[in-house]
Amino acid sequence: MIAFATLQCRFVQRPLRGVQSFLNQVFNANYNPGMFQDEAERPQDLKVVAPFQFYDRHLASDLTLQRVVYLSGIPQTLSASCDIAVNTFLGKGNKFSTAKFFFNMEIPEIEFKDASTVRQYYLTHVGDIAQAFASKLCVHPHIKIWPSIIEFVDHEDSGSFMAESSLSITKDPGGGISLDNGLDGNLSRSTMETLNTLLERHPRLAIWHIFPMVSPFTKVFQNITTGVEFKWETSRTIGYRALTRTNLPSDGQSLTNRLVRMSTLPKRSSSKTSSQRISITKVGKYVIPSSTIQRARYRPDLKHFLQCAWTQAAIHDTTYMVLHCGRKLHIGLHIAILQDALERMKAGETPGEFPASKSVKRSSDRVEGLERPPSKRRRLSEAPSVPSEVHDSIAKHLAHRKLALVSLDYGVFSSSVPSSFRRIGESCKRYSPTESTDWTKDVYTQKKFNDKEYITLKLLAPLGHGAVGVVHPAQAEVVLSSGAILRESLAVKLAFSEEQQSKLKAEFETYCRMSRSSDIEGVLDVHGLFYDAESNTMAFLMADGGKTLRQREIERTGKFAEQVTTTQEEREAFTRALESIHQADIRHCDIRADNLTIDSDGKVYIIDFDCAEWHSPDSLSDEISRLNEVLEGNYIRRLHY
Repeated sequence: MIAFATLQCRFVQRPLRGVQSFLNQVFNANYNPGMFQDEAERPQDLKVVAPFQFYDRHLASDLTLQRVVYLSGIPQTLSASCDIAVNTFLGKGNKFSTAKFFFNMEIPEIEFKDASTVRQYYLTHVGDIAQAFASKLCVHPHIKIWPSIIEFVDHEDSGSFMAESSLSITKDPGGGISLDNGLDGNLSRSTMETLNTLLERHPRLAIWHIFPMVSPFTKVFQNITTGVEFKWETSRTIGYRALTRTNLPSDGQSLTNRLVRMSTLPKRSSSKTSSQRISITKVGKYVIPSSTIQRARYRPDLKHFLQCAWTQAAIHDTTYMVLHCGRKLHIGLHIAILQDALERMKAGETPGEFPASKSVKRSSDRVEGLERPPSKRRRLSEAPSVPSEVHDSIAKHLAHRKLALVSLDYGVFSSSVPSSFRRIGESCKRYSPTESTDWTKDVYTQKKFNDKEYITLKLLAPLGHGAVGVVHPAQAEVVLSSGAILRESLAVKLAFSEEQQSKLKAEFETYCRMSRSSDIEGVLDVHGLFYDAESNTMAFLMADGGKTLRQREIERTGKFAEQVTTTQEEREAFTRALESIHQADIRHCDIRADNLTIDSDGKVYIIDFDCAEWHSPDSLSDEISRLNEVLEGNYIRRLHY
């Protein structure tokens, strides 16, 4: 959902005179016309960039937004939802009470600074009241006071120009339901089961993207008066394409039917139910990377904000994207969100539907209507594979590939077009310390690449998010001159912001330095640094180091534990690895269980060198002591050591 505050008539507070006066005071409130943001004095860091990034281009092709329909009746529908809920509440003999109604009834004027201040204003003067009413009317009408079972959760902001929040069942720090004292013990068992199911299935009931009150955004949203066909923006890579088909989840049909009734759209018949997602890959003789580079100054475009919001809604399986104004509409909106979530929960997840949060096995069968015409194009899966005994040679072929075609294949993501990442850093995998990797020739000016010049990387669900970016397991493929294919499981770290990319470059330089040491141990092979100018994303390609000691301990015990257990042999191996790193004049600076891994063959690795520095001789003993603390189960959390 996209939310934006607009200017309306001033709200005047009146004393309460019975239930009707109380409801009028709540429902008829509107934004104060005195609120403003002086654009001449707005923060200099308000740098507006394209809201959709790398991931937004890789949504499965049949889950993308196809059309935007302008429905002028939505405000009336939301208002009616509120009226119906109130009348139902009163019709069952319930009564409104002003006891412990401590919400701020007056909407004051304010000078906004950025998107975060707009979000806080909305939450304080609209969101809190809307949540309290929706909770009372939909969940606990018998409770006289005004606790809420839903809350706003703030997420990462995109600088000053966008703030993201979501609506959720109230959660405690452990991820379970948190109930106000007025609700604890006063809700029925069935109600608690319903709330627990909602929290589990729909942790984000709705999504808000909130923007500052500056002209680039007010103009974009105020000019919406008609519907349009929507062209989903993907990567502009040419010569490599995948077509995907899934089916509409059963719990998504009810809202579709309601929207059809509100518009003149013809009702479409639902597709056949299938438990599989099917994809066909078409590859041309040459692949042409996108020549698009992000402009230095971005001009806001509504379709970009819709694509960003739609992708988030697909990821988190949420329903509502609404442009809004006024308080009564928001109470109706919150009521509609809760009612929609309850209806979807009742619909359940049948065996034949495609759960958005789970990856789905692909079928190699063709999809009706998507068969490729006879041509020289081929499916990658039809090429002969190389025997497993020579798979260790893939690194030699990776070292000289100038382009990486990166696609996503998990959850709601199934790239129709891969992103093109050009190599900007050499392979650190050498068979002798002085060996060079010839990749710089024509890499920046070359316009097209054949299948002997690029790597294909299929990224699976993320392994983790960190200060430097997001790490994905990756299925790598290279095509040899014989037509055979080498495959190997690798890992890719993606960096998006300038700060992340600066740290990733520094980490890459550390790996390059270590690769020139002939006796280094316990360091992963790094196959290069790549960059996609179209999405401004940097990719760091490396070997898969297996499970971290933290992951292994969680799997062993079934719960998170601060301390981990290791064998004597493992402790000795990790110590040798760290000592060899020190001999290369490098200090890791972040030794902990999350950065120590063991692969399926029992080999140990030290990973994540984004904090590494050239060491001074007197600092090494402290780092060895730190390693011993982790390996011996005496870990003490420290900011620095």
